[in-house]
Parts: sequence; C-alpha cells; structure tokens
Amino acid sequence: MELVKVYCDNCGSEIIVYDTHVKKQMYCTIQCLESAGGSSSGGNSQTASV
Repeated sequence: MELVKVYCDNCGSEIIVYDTHVKKQMYCTIQCLESAGGSSSGGNSQTASV
C-alpha cells in the first residue's frame, strides 16, 4: 500500500490517498462532490409530495 497524489475532479485540488482507494472520480470535499452533481446520498430535497 502506497500513498499517491490524485486531483479533485471538480476543483483540481491535490488529494493524497492510498493506491488501493483510488476511484475513477475523486473529490476533495463533500461540497465539491455536490457542486459537480455527483452526489448519490439520496437525501436531496427532490422528493414528491402527495
């Protein structure tokens, strides 16, 4: 296991992670993830009301 440098897909900030944890798309913060539209949390406010 080695530490490697990757860059945030949204803002380009440097992120240092273990090589076993590198993903296709990486984000430095939750805010970058949400502003990129990549949030998969399901806790959004776009729910249907009856």
